[in-house]
Amino acid sequence: MAEEVTGSSEPDDLRDILGDGPPPFPAKIEREFKPWHRPRKQYVRNSQWSREIGILARDLNLRGSELRYLTLPGNDLLDIRHIAETVCSPREVTLRYLGFNSAAAPLAVQQSDLNSAEFSIIRMGCIHPQSEVYSADFRSVGQSRSPEWHRVKRDAPFHAINIDLCGGFAGVEKAGGVPNYFAALQAILQHQMHSDEDFLLFITTRMDDSNVDVRVKETLIGMAQDIHDTCQAYASEFAASWGLQENVSPVHVADFTDAGEAFMLGLTQWIISRGVDLGLKASVKSFMTYRTGNGQGVDDIVSLAIRFKPDPVIQPDPHDLIRVVNPPASPTDKMCAQSSTVPGRVSNRTRVDEMLRAQADEFERCIRESSELLGAAGYDASRYREWVMQEDGQSEAPRGESAEAQPGA
Repeated sequence: MAEEVTGSSEPDDLRDILGDGPPPFPAKIEREFKPWHRPRKQYVRNSQWSREIGILARDLNLRGSELRYLTLPGNDLLDIRHIAETVCSPREVTLRYLGFNSAAAPLAVQQSDLNSAEFSIIRMGCIHPQSEVYSADFRSVGQSRSPEWHRVKRDAPFHAINIDLCGGFAGVEKAGGVPNYFAALQAILQHQMHSDEDFLLFITTRMDDSNVDVRVKETLIGMAQDIHDTCQAYASEFAASWGLQENVSPVHVADFTDAGEAFMLGLTQWIISRGVDLGLKASVKSFMTYRTGNGQGVDDIVSLAIRFKPDPVIQPDPHDLIRVVNPPASPTDKMCAQSSTVPGRVSNRTRVDEMLRAQADEFERCIRESSELLGAAGYDASRYREWVMQEDGQSEAPRGESAEAQPGA
C-alpha cells in the first residue's frame, strides 16, 4: 500500500496558475446624456432630415439602389442610425455613408465608443459594407488635393450632405493652417456639380454673435442687402414677411431683423450664390431654430435644409467665339429667382422649443423616439424621460394642444 503523502503544495501551485477565481465583471458604466440628446434634436432628425431625404429617395426612385450620405456624426452615430431605420430600411435602400470625426483616430479618448457604435450600425442590414467614419478635421476637405479632399472625391457625388456642428459654421477660426467651413462646403459643391441627380444640404450651426466672426457677419449681411436691393421679388417677400410697406425706401435689412435672422438670410444667400456659379439650382426647404440651453431666450441654433438640382451652364467665352442657341438666364436672374422665397422661409421658420411646448403629442413622440434611438446606442432608455424633465425643470410633459389639433402638424 502506497504511503500517504502529506503536506502537498498542489493547491498553492494551482492557485498560482489560476488565481483565486474568475475576475469580477467590470461595473456597468452609466453613459450620461448630452445636451444634443434633448427631444428638440429628434424633431429636427425626423421632421427635417428624414423627411427631406425620404422625399428625395422617392423622387429619385432609389429602391434597390444606394443612398450616398456625407455626415459629421457624433460618436453615437445617431443620425446614421435614424436615417437607416426611418428612410433606408423601409424603402429597401442601401445607406452608404462617409463620416468625418476626429475621434476615429486610433489613440483618441472616445475611440471605444465610436468603435462600438460602428459595430452596431454595420450589423444593420441596410448599411453598405464600405461605409466609413474617417479620422480627420472636416474643414480639411477645403484644401485642394488634400487626403480629405480626395476622400470626398472618391465617394462623391452624394445624395445628402449633413454638416451638423456644435459650434459655428461662421465662427472665428482659431486653428492655423486649416481651411474654414466655407472652403470645405465650396469644395464639396464643386464635387457635386458633376451629379446628374438632385441632392440635399443640411447645415446645423450656432448663429449668436459670439459664434459668428465679425467680418463674416458684415459680409453676409451685405449679401442679404444686395439681393434685397437688386431683386424685386425678394424685396416684396421681405416686406410681406416683416410687415413693411413696399414703398418704404431705403430698407436696411439689418434694421428689421435680429442677429439670427440676418445670419440666416446672409448664409443662405452665400450658398445660393455658390450654387449658381457652379451650375446648381437651389430650392430652400426649411429653417428650424432652437436654443442651446434649457431656459427662455432667443434661439441661437439654426438647422437649414436646401435641395439642389443640376443646372449646367455654358461658361462664357472671353474671345466671343461660342455661339449659344437659347441662352440661359443670367446669373443675376437665377439668383433672384432662387432667393425670392428665402425671407418667407426665415420669417416662418419652425421654432422647435416653442412648438414642442405647445404640442404635447409631438413632445411625447420625440421623447419616445429619442429614448428608443439612444437605447439602441447603449444608453439607459429607462432614465431618458426623467433626464429630460430635470433638464427642462419640469415634472411632467407640456400641457399644450396636441399635434392632432394643429393644422399642418
